[in-house]
Amino acid sequence: LVKLFANDLTFAWTDYLLRSEEFLEADIVHCHNLHSNFFDLKTLQRMSLLKPVVWTIHDLWAFTGYASDSITRKHPNKKKFLLHLWDNTSHLLSLKNKIYARSKLNLVAVSDWMKKEVEQSILKSQPLTRIYNGVDLEIFKPTDKLAVRNKLKLPIDKKIVILGTKAWEVSQKIVENENNAGLFFVSVGRTQIRVEEKNLLSIPHTENRETLAEYLGAADLLLYPTHGDSFGLTAAEAMACGTPVVTWEVDALPEIVEHKVTGYVAKYGNLDDLQAGIEYILGQTAEIREVMAKKCRVKISNNFSIENMYREYLDLYQKITSSPKPQKIN
Repeated sequence: LVKLFANDLTFAWTDYLLRSEEFLEADIVHCHNLHSNFFDLKTLQRMSLLKPVVWTIHDLWAFTGYASDSITRKHPNKKKFLLHLWDNTSHLLSLKNKIYARSKLNLVAVSDWMKKEVEQSILKSQPLTRIYNGVDLEIFKPTDKLAVRNKLKLPIDKKIVILGTKAWEVSQKIVENENNAGLFFVSVGRTQIRVEEKNLLSIPHTENRETLAEYLGAADLLLYPTHGDSFGLTAAEAMACGTPVVTWEVDALPEIVEHKVTGYVAKYGNLDDLQAGIEYILGQTAEIREVMAKKCRVKISNNFSIENMYREYLDLYQKITSSPKPQKIN
């Protein structure tokens, strides 16, 4: 039905939430990803007229007709998204706009980039706060590379590049580049890739954050050529482990990765520049790379710790609960 009618807004029935014990007893309702096909946005409208609502905006879906990321917005995939049979995006955007006009929301953007996007969207009239996603610094922290490589059975005599799960087609080109034959690549989370290169190890997806932190800490850099990211949590987690990041200059990534300070920010889509970033990081002396690792940790500790995130959300909650309660609108 969603594909046939090109509508991912109204086929879910979620008003039952308004009668749940959790909702009735709550002082604040905090929403995250409300899409797609499992939540009726009209329920959000009704919620907001009964209780204070915080909505953390993690991607673009809330204020576009169909796209959840910037690359899809620029280059729609008609076979994958709601455009499959016919283009209903303008109607969906109109529906969302009407719902938001009748709602009272407290929005949170997870980066300055996302905040700017919201401010230019159909949500621009709603109160908006920027609160960065947080990294658990007790889990993601620098480690003894030699010891953890021995534990994970990784080579101790090679430079190791860990690969993010996004944009595998880009990472694969880097792996196959003959200039990188002496490097060792570790892919965590992509279980369906064909491992034909001798210098590539594929590790299955893991829900264990301690294990992920070990792999990130064992590497010399994280290659993260994402096509779009409202924050870039994987990059921040790697930097918390003291591992520099090579990424594109796209969306919120430049807020996390400082060019030639905590990593390398390549021009988006420029594979040669991405390769240059790898060579720049790994070509530094051990002393310079140690300084860079410390700057990575400091950057995350000062700006993106989970404690900072908790504190800012608590401040927002207290501000909301001390404000007059929303009045029901006829």
